Amino acid sequence: MIDPGTQENGEDYLAYNRRRWGSDGWTHSLRAKGRKVGAPFADWKIWPNTLRAHQLLRFAPREKEAQLKKACFEAIYENGENVSDPETICRIASENGVDVEGFRKVLDTPEAQQDVRRACAQASQRGVRGVPYFVVQGREDARPVGFSGAVDAPQLVEIFGEVL
Repeated sequence: MIDPGTQENGEDYLAYNRRRWGSDGWTHSLRAKGRKVGAPFADWKIWPNTLRAHQLLRFAPREKEAQLKKACFEAIYENGENVSDPETICRIASENGVDVEGFRKVLDTPEAQQDVRRACAQASQRGVRGVPYFVVQGREDARPVGFSGAVDAPQLVEIFGEVL
C-alpha cells in the first residue's frame, strides 16, 4: 500500500502532503518526469488509501493486473478520482471486465483486508520500502538486487550493468 496510515476514505492531496512532508514540493520532479512520458499528473486531488485497490488486484484474474493498475493510476492521477471509495473501485472493476458482484462480496471483508496486509508485510520483510520497486536477478549464484524509485532509462541500464 502507498501509505497504510492514510485515512480509510483517502485524504485531500495537498493537506496530506503538508501533514506528511510540509508541502508537495517533492512531487515537482515526479510531475516533470511524468509529463515527458505522457503522465502529467494532471488532476491529482486525493491521496488515496489504496487498500481497496489492492483488494481488487488480488481478487481479479492475474491477466487483468496491468490493465487494472493502469486504470487505477489514471483514475487517481489524471482524473482526480478517489480509489478509496468503494463505488469508484467497483466501477473501475466493472469497466475492466472484473466480476463486480463477486468483488463486492469480498470487498472490505476482514479476510480480504488481512490478505492485502499480509502481502504488504511480506514485501516489507523483503526490503520493499517504496514504489515502484524493482528486483533484478543477475547471475544464478548472485543475490537479486532490489531498488525503488522512479528511475529513467540510463539509470536502469547502469543498474542492470552492475548486476550483470
